[in-house]
Amino acid sequence: MRLNLSTVHVGMTLLSPVSSLEAGIHLTNEHLRLLRFLKIEEIDVAPVERTTLTSKEKNILYGQVLQYEKHYNQWEERIAPNPYEALEFIHQLFRQEVPLSAVVHFFIDQPLRKNHVIYHAIYRALVSHALSKYRGDEHQLQFDYGLASYFADASYAKIRKWSHMRYFTKMERELLYQHPLVSAAMLPSAQTLRGRVYQLIEEHHERLDGSGFPKRLTERELNPASPLFIVADRFCQLTAQRTFRKPLSPEEAYFYMCQNKAYDEEALSLLATLLGFYEIGRSVLLSSGVRGKIHAYTTCIDQPIVIEDTSQKEYDLSRLNEVRIVAFQ
Repeated sequence: MRLNLSTVHVGMTLLSPVSSLEAGIHLTNEHLRLLRFLKIEEIDVAPVERTTLTSKEKNILYGQVLQYEKHYNQWEERIAPNPYEALEFIHQLFRQEVPLSAVVHFFIDQPLRKNHVIYHAIYRALVSHALSKYRGDEHQLQFDYGLASYFADASYAKIRKWSHMRYFTKMERELLYQHPLVSAAMLPSAQTLRGRVYQLIEEHHERLDGSGFPKRLTERELNPASPLFIVADRFCQLTAQRTFRKPLSPEEAYFYMCQNKAYDEEALSLLATLLGFYEIGRSVLLSSGVRGKIHAYTTCIDQPIVIEDTSQKEYDLSRLNEVRIVAFQ
């Protein structure tokens, strides 16, 4: 389809070459900035596709899970985390370019695991890397998200017998709330890792409204890179199997996080975009009770134009501050 550049969103596939951009690439914010600079008005694009991993890609990912488990088991034996192992592991993990929808489908399809932190670390690394890449971040920051995810739950290796429990004493719960600080403290203080990695680890359970832990930091006090990592961590938690609750679907997790001011809106919008939630023709429920279908995009992907099912009335959500999509049908 041919769209005005103002309504083109990241993750879409370029169908016809434009300037130095070749057909077939998935558009990032960096690409869109270039097209705006060149004053391109319209381009041919395909919407974000929902795909799954091939058998070969799954086997590669399972191999990486097993590799990370070996590292984690070393930490359980009180062997200190090795930053150089982490650098090599993340380098290999990010070599395989797969769509975010395929990554999410793979991890939400996994059965309940005794030690879920193994899968969670890799799941969170891939989600945060994808969000960072399509946001147009520098490669160093994309890589730092992977490193932070690799180490963020390392301290659980010291308390593995607790990791499957549902109920905790007050003291046990307080120790669990401190695990981001313990994980960061387990790392060497040498200059092998950038200081930003330590901050991402310490802040991955904080919330923008100050309701997180361990320090109850607000958005203003967080490292500028942390809000995206917080969204990735929480999304992966909500959509994965746990012993004490059923997982949410990706769409349910997205709307759950959109309900308050605890999570970064830009990162959430980017997540929804890359997962293809707002596809043309999808049935939706508006907060006003209206049921309809997404008809066209606006400059904000989560505020499209919706056509009501019964009256065919048009709702431009970018112009209606009080009306929003609350569910996909």
